[in-house]
This record gives sequence, structure tokens and C-alpha cells, in this order.
Amino acid sequence: MTKFYRFIRFLVSLVIKPLYPVKVFGQRKLDEKKTLLAINHLSNLDPVLAGCYLKPQLHFWAKRELFKNKFFGSVLRKLGAVPINRGEADIASIKSALTLLKDDKIFTLFPEGTRNKAGETDADMLQIKNGLALLAIKSQSPIRAALFYRKPKVFRRNYLIIGDEFSLETFYGQKISADVLSEASKIIEQKFDELREKFDALLTEKGVKKIENPSA
Repeated sequence: MTKFYRFIRFLVSLVIKPLYPVKVFGQRKLDEKKTLLAINHLSNLDPVLAGCYLKPQLHFWAKRELFKNKFFGSVLRKLGAVPINRGEADIASIKSALTLLKDDKIFTLFPEGTRNKAGETDADMLQIKNGLALLAIKSQSPIRAALFYRKPKVFRRNYLIIGDEFSLETFYGQKISADVLSEASKIIEQKFDELREKFDALLTEKGVKKIENPSA
């Protein structure tokens, strides 16, 4: 974790944590080694909350438009953001992510590719894109799936569960094709489903009322 990241994280946490309290289940302090942290995407605050509540430094993709302002773009880069052109195969951003993983960094991404606007909770994830599988296979990095329980709201407790590591080692060394990435993505989807079942059981045990109305 760089000094700049630690300083900004401290300042942002002073504001974010009181406003958006999050109870984390699982390994809050991740091992500082090459890891792909894959999180469901319910809000623009998701990367901020993950950065505030998890350690060590997280690196992530951010849409290239955010880097148009030179000052803001410089700050984002110092915080570990990598610019990406959304909606297209951005080879440069993929190479940057692979370099970070090679350097034993934690790269965070939202495998749905965009915010899920359909529901209040994580129950209906969008289809997982192949980018996560591509990075995991090419870098031979372990994956951790993570789920936010619901969209953040001010002064309402939210929940985040961090799953155990798993890998796509079955596909290591294979020629990467659309079929390979599709099969690998199915495994990732299965891991998210398993984590969701564990999450639901854990929250039921804790007495957290399940949200039935997606617009609640």
C-alpha cells in the first residue's frame, strides 16, 4: 500500500464509514499477492466502499472518460486505477492489469461489466463477462468472489462477504478461445451462486431480514 493510497484512504474513510457502515464477512485483510477480486456491482460507490473496508491496496479499472482531466486522472492512477474503454476490447488496459498481477497486486473488477440497476440486492446478477476469466487464465491468478448485499444508502448498514480463493487451473496452458472463456465464466458464475447461498444462510442466522421488494 503506497503512502498516497493510505493517506487518501484514511481521509475518505473518515467520511464514508460513518455514512455507509458495512459489516464484512470473510477475509477483510487479503494476502498481498496476485489476486483477482471480483465483486458484484450495485452502485458507483462499490469501488470506494471496497477500498475503504478491505486491505491492502486495491487496483481497478475505471472508464477512460474519468481521466480526461489531467489532475483527476493523475490522482486516479496514484490510487491504482487503470483506464479502460468500456464496451470494447481494450488491449492496453488488459496488459496493464496483467502487469499489476505479475507484480503481486490485487486487481479488483466488476465482472458484470456495468452497474446492475435491476434490483435492490445481489440476487439477480447480470451475465458475467469473459474479461475476468481471460485475466485469471493468462495470469494464472487465483480469484476471490465477493458480494455486496444491497445498494448502499446513507446510515443504513450494508453487508459484504468475501469468498475463498479458487482458480481456473483446469484451463491453464490451453489456447484461449471463446469456448474456453465461456466454460471458465460458467465456473465463476457457479462460485458466485455458491457464495450467495452461503451469504443468505449467514444473514438469516444473524437475523437480517431478507429483502423481498427489489425497489425497497
